[in-house]
Amino acid sequence: MRSKTRPGLVILFLLALTVTAPALQAEEVPARLAWADRLELGTPISGTVTKVLVNPGDRVRQGQPLVEMDTRALQAEEQQARAQEHRLRLARDEARREHERTREMYDRTLISERELALAEIARRMAEAEHQAAQAALTRVRLDLEHARVTAPMDARVIARHVAPGQVVHNALRVQPLVTLAADGRMLAVADVEAALLDRLSPGTEVEVRVGDRPLAGRVLGLGLEPVNESLPRFRLEVVFSPPEALGLRAGLTAVVVLP
Repeated sequence: MRSKTRPGLVILFLLALTVTAPALQAEEVPARLAWADRLELGTPISGTVTKVLVNPGDRVRQGQPLVEMDTRALQAEEQQARAQEHRLRLARDEARREHERTREMYDRTLISERELALAEIARRMAEAEHQAAQAALTRVRLDLEHARVTAPMDARVIARHVAPGQVVHNALRVQPLVTLAADGRMLAVADVEAALLDRLSPGTEVEVRVGDRPLAGRVLGLGLEPVNESLPRFRLEVVFSPPEALGLRAGLTAVVVLP
């Protein structure tokens, strides 16, 4: 005799399977913290450092002076370049007036066409020399600006690489003077398998957990080359903005919770 299954028992059985089945959990991967925007600042000029105005750990504002170089030689060069520009400006103006006088005499048929051409050449040469003097003055003034290194953004000072009295040579390679990290942004960096990266795209919202503190983050970068040739894992970068009170530092451990 065939037994009949009651509908109520079937429903209870399905509910029991739902309760006892393991819940799907988000993927958690270990990560380490890094600075989101790390920048080594230097100057294209060579010279002697006179002032270092910051120390590691300081917070600086955009435009705040960080390092100053000795500018006495540059100031002398600027004075010389300014005098040269002034002299050649006067010579240019006189050459222009002479050219106008020559043209008037030519129009009155008092001089030959060759004399007018020579006056035109003299005017153009005087204008070219004055332009070169202006360019030389601009270069010196740019060097004077570069003698003071300022913060390009609101940041924290990570390291200082020079001290007052130190001579800096930047002929072949610019020597870093101060290292900054942008304030308010950090990275959680993890090495993950390619299958996990395939689930993500730049901008995907994820969670970064530091200790027991969950923080909102988003995917910034997905590595395309393996971190280690012998181990096919790829770099995952997640950017987030931690509260200042947490006092986070690069190198601390964290967890990235992937959806």
